[in-house]
Amino acid sequence: MRKQTLALAAVLVILAGLGAYRFGAHRLFRKTPEPRVVPVAGESRVLPVAPAQPAFVRGSLETTTRTIQAAGRTRRYVELVPRGRAVDPLPLVLVLHGDGGDAAGFHAAFPFEAASGDGAVLAYPDGVGHTWDLETTDQNPDVAFLAAVVDDVAGRSAIDRDRVYAVGYSSGGFLANVTACQRPGLLRAISSSAGGAPYNQRESWPNGYPRCPGQKPVATIALHGRRDFGVSFDSGKFTAMYWAYVNGCNEGEVETTGYPECHAYTGCNPGRPVVFCDIASLGHWVWDRGAVASWTFFNKL
Repeated sequence: MRKQTLALAAVLVILAGLGAYRFGAHRLFRKTPEPRVVPVAGESRVLPVAPAQPAFVRGSLETTTRTIQAAGRTRRYVELVPRGRAVDPLPLVLVLHGDGGDAAGFHAAFPFEAASGDGAVLAYPDGVGHTWDLETTDQNPDVAFLAAVVDDVAGRSAIDRDRVYAVGYSSGGFLANVTACQRPGLLRAISSSAGGAPYNQRESWPNGYPRCPGQKPVATIALHGRRDFGVSFDSGKFTAMYWAYVNGCNEGEVETTGYPECHAYTGCNPGRPVVFCDIASLGHWVWDRGAVASWTFFNKL
């Protein structure tokens, strides 16, 4: 089974790499001085090391494939709900595959419940044609689809609408960014792996960065490998720079966290931190500590 999972992950990486070329024309990264690093004494308030947890037991979440209508189309997603969960509302995590992937395949390769356990409801949406619409700025059908998934899950399960998160890989990381930009208030935070910030939006911030109507700050953790030849490393770095600007952070200063690979911008708006994880040995895939780091980041908000 482990060999099959690793083989599936390898196929997804290849497919994502084949589709990633379309992001090359949208590199908004601007060469700026590296921010000053401030060592933090004691535990990071933004991203501490995750405490040791018991091994996750597969099957502790009930898995169902759902079909809904969104933006005039029939769409599908895989829902995972903890069995025997507490009465209190749980967070909802939307987990978004990359180009060439699908919900079931990405769940097999990247089971986010290994980090969240029974502490969240998960939804793995399916992109149309194994991809996502990153270009439409007005009434984007995939952004509408994610909003419809949130409503659909909320119609059956007790979820906390103030704790809806999006975790995306490659084009899924771009979609998490686009959704955070275009649908203010839907997402509390995003995690973008091997992805990039929103581009070609309808408005601009005073410094020229793309802006969406009514856009609000969103807590962000961006993770990117130095060996990523599918989506530029600079794209991931710019994701953090972009949200650091939107979230009112001190763009010239970052602090250490519980992970040596990750640094958090200082001075961000309350509850809207920004973290960038620079993984030296990683190619175009998700970091093996990415799910745990992202879930820890979400839980500290």
